[in-house]
Amino acid sequence: MGDEDYMAILEKNLHKTFQDFSPQILFYVAGADPYRDDQLGGLKLTIEGLARRDALVCDYARRHRVPLAITFAGGYARRVEETVRIHIGTILAARDAAGKEKFPRGAAQRTPG
Repeated sequence: MGDEDYMAILEKNLHKTFQDFSPQILFYVAGADPYRDDQLGGLKLTIEGLARRDALVCDYARRHRVPLAITFAGGYARRVEETVRIHIGTILAARDAAGKEKFPRGAAQRTPG
């Protein structure tokens, strides 16, 4: 399964999950094993596809104002630099999502409680 099929399935399921539930926190296991050159994974995602995956998950959490806890997993690419690049991409996606305006003007802010 490549980038486009994976992203379509992920987006469909994220949409349904946030439509059907009101999560108080989202745990995201940001695995590197879907990468096409991972020795143990069975998917064919590119590094760009994994970056799109990370951005989508982080953006869903931000738009729905759900705290996001990220863990890293997997990563058995033939070249360790690629696994590192994938995990750094996840960090950058979280940073970029957090840097966007969290509360549109006039919206009530969620308070810890």
